[in-house]
Amino acid sequence: MTEPNNGKALPTRQDARPRYTGELLVRTRPKVYRQTVHLLSEGVSANQICKLCHVTRETVRAVERREATEISARKKSIIGILSNVAELGASRMEETIGKAGLRDATIGTGVAVDKMLALTGQLPAIQIANVFMPSEAERAERRAMHDKLDAIARRLMERE
Repeated sequence: MTEPNNGKALPTRQDARPRYTGELLVRTRPKVYRQTVHLLSEGVSANQICKLCHVTRETVRAVERREATEISARKKSIIGILSNVAELGASRMEETIGKAGLRDATIGTGVAVDKMLALTGQLPAIQIANVFMPSEAERAERRAMHDKLDAIARRLMERE
């Protein structure tokens, strides 16, 4: 029945449920609201925020919509800081090659670069090397072949 009811249109699915704005969370639990904004700006997933802050996914989405500009600005600020840390770490690595502090500088630089890439939505370059180790039977076969080749090489050396 799509006809108006008593002069009013029947509510659609979108009209039936009001859109949550996060206003209630701001008024009743301001610390949780601020923590949610903080976690969103650090790039933490919505599912993880739901678990940490004990809020629903709709609440996280509402806070994200409400604070989109602040979250974006905070992300840019964090990216700038991490870029500086990565640059300083790379400089430190360059200075300390062969010295004791290189390991620590390398770890710090790697963490900063990974975090910066995560916040910018990029993936770190990953290189995978597949190394196939021969079985014991394959090793024995290779040894037998090498023994044959060594014998041939000895015979050739004796002829000269």
